[in-house]
This record gives sequence, C-alpha cells and structure tokens, in this order.
Amino acid sequence: MISNKQAALFLQQMREQYPSAFKRNYLFYSMIKTKGILDELKELIPWLLAAMIFVSFSMSLSHFIALYFPQFDLFRAHGIAVLIILLIFMLYTPLVIKQIKHSSNSLYQQLRHTPLKLAILIIIQTVNIAYLESLVLQIIVFFFALSFGFVRFYKENMFRKNTQNEHYFYLQETRRICFWSYKQILKIKFKTMFKAKNSKARQLLEQQEKQFIDLYIQLIRYENELCKTHKHLDVETYLDSLM
Repeated sequence: MISNKQAALFLQQMREQYPSAFKRNYLFYSMIKTKGILDELKELIPWLLAAMIFVSFSMSLSHFIALYFPQFDLFRAHGIAVLIILLIFMLYTPLVIKQIKHSSNSLYQQLRHTPLKLAILIIIQTVNIAYLESLVLQIIVFFFALSFGFVRFYKENMFRKNTQNEHYFYLQETRRICFWSYKQILKIKFKTMFKAKNSKARQLLEQQEKQFIDLYIQLIRYENELCKTHKHLDVETYLDSLM
C-alpha cells in the first residue's frame, strides 16, 4: 500500500529529475475516475458527451449521405453513418490501447480486446445494412460502439470508496511519466540505428536506453501498486467490499 505522502514525494522526485516528462505528454484515456461500478451522476458525463458528439454527428452524416447519395434509403443512410463512426473508433482505438499498455498494466488487461469488439460490431453493422435492415439491431450496435469506442476510455471505474481527487491525480501523473519513459526508449532505439557499431555515441545511447528501461519497469510496477492501493482488483473484490 502506497500512502498519499509517498506518492506525492515520488512524483516530486520525478518532476525534478525528468521535467520534460510532464510537458506536452497527454494520455487520451481515464479523463473521469469513478468509485465502484456506479458512481452517481458522474457516470452520466461520458454518455452525455458521447450523445452530444456522436449522435449529432451521425444524424448530420446520415442527412449528408441521404442528400448526396439518393440510391441509399433513410435506413441505409443512418446505417452507413453508424458504420463510419465505428471505423473512426477503430482508427484511434489502437493508439489509445498502446498508451494504456505502456502506462497501466491492470487497465490494459481490461481494455485490450476493445479493437476486436469493435471489429465484431463493424461486421454486424455491415451485415445489418446489407441484409437484415433491423433498426433495433442498429440501435444496439450504436450503443455498444459508443460504450467500447468512447465511454470506456473516457471513464475509469472500480476505485475504492475512500479514494480522493488527489489520488486520481497522482495515479494519472504516474501513468504520464510511464508512457513518456516508453517513448524515450523508442526514440533512443531509433537514434541508435544510425550510429556505427562500437562507436562512443552508440555506447552512450545504449547506456541511456538501459537507464530508461530500468525507469520504465520501475514506473510500471509503481503504477500497478498505486492501482492496488486505490482500486478494486476486479468485480468480485468490489462486491465483497459491499458485504
């Protein structure tokens, strides 16, 4: 268990050693953190955002398709709009998953199959447009598309009841520097490719790479300990805590 003071001190040390890790280094997930499975009105925020952004976008897009492609009826126009949104989700999801993979192992285990789920939805929606023409199925597909492609990235739940905002902050900052250290490893590997073997420059880069690998491993382990401190490991442990 990591105390609040320990987390604050650790991050302060990281800021002093690696100030660039906290500049222009953004994570595109876990914007909202909630306690347990359902956390009152905070649960509605990502869904409201999803509705405002993607429902309105799908309506505008379907209107555009129906207007400029008259060979498609209204149902198919809406269906194609939903399919386009699914494809957009499929484009950026691997990038977010990569961020999660290299900054939070526990969260990655939960979300790593998201691209596969979206691919299945794309297939179902394609079949629905071409053959089934079911409005109910289309609504269900769109609901799960928003859930998998937006809401589950935007919101992270399963935090313990006594978790405070500062705990969320320390966890997310740790994840930021985790991903930053991973990017430094990639940058050094790329630079090493252009250095002659046995040269001093290459040896220096290899030494830096080893240092960042050690830092990355340390940070990933630390982030995992923070998750164990502030989050329920799974649904079963969460339900046990309620009893």
